[in-house]
Amino acid sequence: MIDDGWSTPVGSLMGRKERMAKYGGAKYGGIEPSRKTPNVFVYSDPARGEAYGYNFDGWNEDRTVFLYTGDGRIGDQQMRDGNRAILEHQAESRALRLFIADGIIPDTRQKNHRYIGKFELDRGQPYFLEEALDKKKVMRTVFVFRLRPLNEILYRDIDQGRHGDIRTTSEAVLVPLEAHVSKTFESPGVGATTAARRESELCARYISYLGRHFQRWKISPAGQTSPLFTDLYDKEGNELYEAKGTTTRDAIRRSVGQLLDYRRHITPEPSLTLLLPHRPNDDLINFLRDVGISCVYEEPETGFSRIDFAAKKDQKKSNT
Repeated sequence: MIDDGWSTPVGSLMGRKERMAKYGGAKYGGIEPSRKTPNVFVYSDPARGEAYGYNFDGWNEDRTVFLYTGDGRIGDQQMRDGNRAILEHQAESRALRLFIADGIIPDTRQKNHRYIGKFELDRGQPYFLEEALDKKKVMRTVFVFRLRPLNEILYRDIDQGRHGDIRTTSEAVLVPLEAHVSKTFESPGVGATTAARRESELCARYISYLGRHFQRWKISPAGQTSPLFTDLYDKEGNELYEAKGTTTRDAIRRSVGQLLDYRRHITPEPSLTLLLPHRPNDDLINFLRDVGISCVYEEPETGFSRIDFAAKKDQKKSNT
């Protein structure tokens, strides 16, 4: 048992300055090990953390694990400094103390923090990797630590996580197209919103052209918390579409990778098709044929044409 000299009741409000005076630790930062007492102070502020991709903080579904996003605002997070302090807290006989931002200290501009309780890192699965935007809005990997509560803990509905705990098995279920309206980009940045709108509008025109009912797959891979959503899925033909708002080589390469990734999780395996705003160049068409992925593209005034990898020739798509 760690004798850390702790005397602050669970549920108490405590500013960083007061905590420093009593128990040590630095004033700033999300993870602060103390030299004064055997504690590691862990701070969560979901509202502010969104700007740095700290998206995973909160209780899992049954409140047996508190998920905590690691430290590091730019680029892939590294297992050093505060992250290493969490990882090695048991070996160093330190307690993890969780605080969550809760209002402002009276007559100051400093945030107050609610003391949630004492935790330890899960011994079986201490952390896993997830993807999130960094401060510069570039996708990167982050650590998500799995903290197990010890002794008395303050449970509040407001602290429930949005993503849930890591999945141990993969699952794929069909959902309506409206179930997820925004796309996930591998490299978000300037123009991502415009690209998403172009893809959405392209899908809408194709659906209207065919007059057919489409769905999409919600894929929850093992080893992560965030699901993946495909674009269009034609259940009747068991055909999976990935839409792109441009026919650049980079966009088509990424689309091929996405389709191959999705297909691994779907039973029976669907045929794969790219939905594009116009015909790709011949070299990219040959690439799609080599990897066995069909292509449907829009043509001005005439609707959509299809290049089928099996037939290996252009085929006009009709409404009938």
